[in-house]
Amino acid sequence: MGELIKHFKPDLFIPGAAKSGTTSLHDLLNEHPEISMSSIKEPGYWKNKKFNNFCEQDILNYENLFEKKIKIKGESSTAYMYHDSFLKNIKENYKIPPKFIFILRNPIDRYVSHFYWMKGLGLEKDDIKNVINRESHTNFIEYDYYPKHYFQFGLYSKWIQRFIDNFGHKNIKLITLENLVSNRIDTVNSCFDFLGLKKIKSIPEKSSNKTTKIRYSCIYHFVRKSSIGKMNYTKIGKIFLSKKSINGIKNKLKEIIINWKTEEFKYEPLQSEYRNYLKDSGYNSDVKKLKDIFNYSFKEWKDFN
Repeated sequence: MGELIKHFKPDLFIPGAAKSGTTSLHDLLNEHPEISMSSIKEPGYWKNKKFNNFCEQDILNYENLFEKKIKIKGESSTAYMYHDSFLKNIKENYKIPPKFIFILRNPIDRYVSHFYWMKGLGLEKDDIKNVINRESHTNFIEYDYYPKHYFQFGLYSKWIQRFIDNFGHKNIKLITLENLVSNRIDTVNSCFDFLGLKKIKSIPEKSSNKTTKIRYSCIYHFVRKSSIGKMNYTKIGKIFLSKKSINGIKNKLKEIIINWKTEEFKYEPLQSEYRNYLKDSGYNSDVKKLKDIFNYSFKEWKDFN
């Protein structure tokens, strides 16, 4: 594999799975004195459509997400698990593959969490039962905004096998959210051991992302899409405004997004008939493959015992 010197190359990636505790793991790994996780989670640098046209400032901005003089630098972008461009860009830019840690969750629970996350964002209007009945076997399409691939995202063996094929089994570590919750210190220490670092004796509590509902979702997504240049009118702005002015406006909009008001909400557990439907629609066979690949029982996933 050829190496392009210009890109800053982290040593570690947490590519997913989405809605499975990646934020908590990101923060917990950052507690180790020899690890610097990116100051912004989900930078998405290595799957960006502009990757081959990044300027020096883009590269510097990415590098500045990490502390200097720290042994291991890592980042967490869940889209990396699903995008072919990530695999391609890593292969073309690393002589020695980086390390990958996947945190997985019972795929049925992950499905439900993903659905209600989208519901809270105002991007899902349908009922979960209707979605389950029609969505299970739809094809995966790469995305550049919030994804609705509820079922596809939980086919873990399908996605992780590609990493094994490209980077080797020895560079891949797998943990589960359930074990992270029930046995936090041992689970996190197993990650440090995988990275060749000393284990630590204690680690603070880190709260995972709670299910929230945003207020005024239509306005929120208008502002958010404007901040990342996905609205047509932003193209006109490039004609009349300087790059400095545009970046200033984008940064202001991003501040508004960060501070947008949300409220917590709780959702009802999924009925057993729908859990069984998801299991029989493909999750059962996929989990069996995952058990074989990693020689692990996943006994913490009660649906698959």
